Amino acid sequence: MVLCIFSLVYFFAFSILFIMGFFFSGWVAEAINLYAPLNQYPKSQVQLLLALFSVLFILGFSGIIVMLKLRRFGYYIFGISSLLLASFQLIRPEVSISGIIVFITLLILFGLYFKRFR
Repeated sequence: MVLCIFSLVYFFAFSILFIMGFFFSGWVAEAINLYAPLNQYPKSQVQLLLALFSVLFILGFSGIIVMLKLRRFGYYIFGISSLLLASFQLIRPEVSISGIIVFITLLILFGLYFKRFR
């Protein structure tokens, strides 16, 4: 139960943050370009990434809700979104590895309960 609550809070918080970032993407793009002057990111690229991450975190959140009902389909939804998020962070060398560890750990821990799902 603690695993589900932690995961729900984690995915809900990040989905809200990415949705807010999407609506304030002009300011986010300016901040990124100010502190990372070597790579200039246009507002449209920042919006695309924020929208993609919002969708993936919302899918992960909905997968956890379905897993609370002990459905395997929720695990598949959660697994796909977690693997996509982890793989994106894996191919970006400037991203911290802690996010990858969180996604893979949650996927493995939920996988331990896979036999109980219907």
